Amino acid sequence: MQTKYILTLTALFASLPTAFAQLTIPSDGSDGAFNPAANIEIDLSQAVAGTWNTNNAANAGLGIYDRDKWSVVFKYSSVNIPSGVTVSFKNHPSHAPVVWLVSGNVTIAGTVSVNGGDGYNLVSDLTEPGPGGFRGGAFSALGIGTGLGIGGSERETDQAKYASVYGNPSIIPLIGGSGAGASSAGGTGGGGGGAILIAAPNSINLSSGRITAWGGNGGFRSANGSGGAIRLIANSIVGSGNLRANLSGDTSYPLCDGRIRLEANSCSGNIIAIPQVVPVPPAPAPVIWPASNAPTVSIASVAAVAAPAYPNAVLEYPAEDVSIAVNAATQVILQTQNFPINGTVQVRSAGKFTPNAVWSTATFTSGDAAQATWTANVNFPIGFTTLQARATIP
Repeated sequence: MQTKYILTLTALFASLPTAFAQLTIPSDGSDGAFNPAANIEIDLSQAVAGTWNTNNAANAGLGIYDRDKWSVVFKYSSVNIPSGVTVSFKNHPSHAPVVWLVSGNVTIAGTVSVNGGDGYNLVSDLTEPGPGGFRGGAFSALGIGTGLGIGGSERETDQAKYASVYGNPSIIPLIGGSGAGASSAGGTGGGGGGAILIAAPNSINLSSGRITAWGGNGGFRSANGSGGAIRLIANSIVGSGNLRANLSGDTSYPLCDGRIRLEANSCSGNIIAIPQVVPVPPAPAPVIWPASNAPTVSIASVAAVAAPAYPNAVLEYPAEDVSIAVNAATQVILQTQNFPINGTVQVRSAGKFTPNAVWSTATFTSGDAAQATWTANVNFPIGFTTLQARATIP
């Protein structure tokens, strides 16, 4: 007779001992206490440009946009979002994600939303993502556009993707979901879910509240954006709320899920997370940003025209990042740092009104693992095109 055994390795949420030292969260509390009494949309474009760890008391509540970290950072003294109150965000021009570094405790009985925007019907504009996510494809008489982002979908029947295509379980760097392609019937694609990090030294109490990073619903007959990212760091995460980083709240498309990460010494088993996640203990001084020697890739020039260090990809005249007068194969020069030269470097080009994105693999030109130059040949359609670089370590 054969006997079968089932061994449970770990629960999705484990209650661990709580006798741990307070975490070191780099927050001076200079944005003050955040205690909204009614629904509020935080305008991230009002953030002060600067270095994230600068004291922000002179502009309390506005946050700091650190372009080197590509984040809008709020250093609150405490956070208390009552039941029935929803906190949402208007994007920064860079579409940067949101970081809350809190010197006290966090209580969320209401809702924090970094959801991607829903698509439009018969409108040419790209669909806005949640902060940190990527836009949905545009529609007009000129054509239909693909979704932006590494996991952007190209056809109205394909949903956008995130965790199944790019990123990492640590959610470092903090990045959101991809947008979906537009529909030939006239709908723009759903925007990708945004990304948010909330860190507190003692507790994050979700009470009966929720944090959502849903991908946006597509417009008429178009696809949905993928889920975004939620990262929580605290000594304890308590309550019976829920965390959602999936496709428009729908659990039937797991390939379109975003990412959730919980770093806590104790975590309530009553919290619901989609996608599901296993909490991990935080470091005494949690890692917030990528290391200074982390691998990077960037676009240096297009058709010998230097690319800006901080492009916004507005896709409107006269706000384009690079303007070229070439309708043929064009050289795109990329640069890597701290990246092995036997890796793969690619550039994704997506025309604003072109239904198919094109991946071009770059050829190593010169340099070494510390810093190298690569060249890709890209054919651009007439009109606006977005470029996104990707480097994959073998």
